[in-house]
Amino acid sequence: MNLMYPVIHPAIVMKSLRKMKELRLLCVFDGNKTWEIDEEIHAPVGSLKKLTSLNLNGCSRFEYVGVSIHQNSLAMLELIAEPLGICPLHPNSNLPKFKLQCKYGEVLPLSGGNIEKLISFGLCACTNLESFSASICGLQHLTALTLEGCIPEVPNDLWKLESLEQLTLSMKEINHLPDNICMLKHLKYLDLKSCWLLEQLPMDLGALQCLEELHLTDCISLRDIPDSICKMKFLKNLHLPYCIQVEKLPEELGRLECLKLLDIESAGISRLPESIFQLKDLCIIGSTWRLESFGFTSVIERSKNIAFCYIGHYFDLNLK
Repeated sequence: MNLMYPVIHPAIVMKSLRKMKELRLLCVFDGNKTWEIDEEIHAPVGSLKKLTSLNLNGCSRFEYVGVSIHQNSLAMLELIAEPLGICPLHPNSNLPKFKLQCKYGEVLPLSGGNIEKLISFGLCACTNLESFSASICGLQHLTALTLEGCIPEVPNDLWKLESLEQLTLSMKEINHLPDNICMLKHLKYLDLKSCWLLEQLPMDLGALQCLEELHLTDCISLRDIPDSICKMKFLKNLHLPYCIQVEKLPEELGRLECLKLLDIESAGISRLPESIFQLKDLCIIGSTWRLESFGFTSVIERSKNIAFCYIGHYFDLNLK
């Protein structure tokens, strides 16, 4: 079904979705106005089980919505939130107001219920954070999640996303992570970027036993890396660029036998733990002068002022 400049009232269309059990494609676009619907959309689980493509660009909640279903892709959700000053439907509301860009992809056969939950976000810009969080954390078999923009807090029930393997958070307003993030037993990739107010990580972050990549980029308020990361026996890459207040690394970092890359470009690291020199062939990226101050004499410049070096038989180390 393709609704280009629809004359049907949008509420009628959205209410009818729950009955369109054979619907495979829905595209809504109105270049002249946005749809303003003062209600949540409740589509029963399974009512859209044959839907393979959804585009709701004409709705007031969303700047962009793209849903696609494929045979061979990860179940993934990407949400980018931009602040909206006033809700046209509720100008006096004190709830946070977002304009969302949403991309969702899922594998076939459908897990059942995810698309209906996405629609249940509602079309009004006012956002109840508790129900918003519940909708995200209620998605089934989600393996990749990206949250960006002005969302003020991380969903509290992330632990319910038991299949999650990739998590990216770029949220400038958050100041903490829920401790239950450490319960994501299948997580392999964690990326926190430009979380400017985040001061500390969960102390038990090392419980993420399957983690292979940890990216902490431009987290300018972050002060410490918890010692527990030394328990991440599969960690291969540790990135700390522009974490300007992180001055030291855990003393037992040398226990990370799989670690192959350490990026400390423009971080506040003033010394390396002695145990790190047990890690053969570890590549360290940082400023040229910083690496030389650590005693590395075989520093290879890859760009102006940025260089890398290897621990092991590839370089000569002058321990001072």
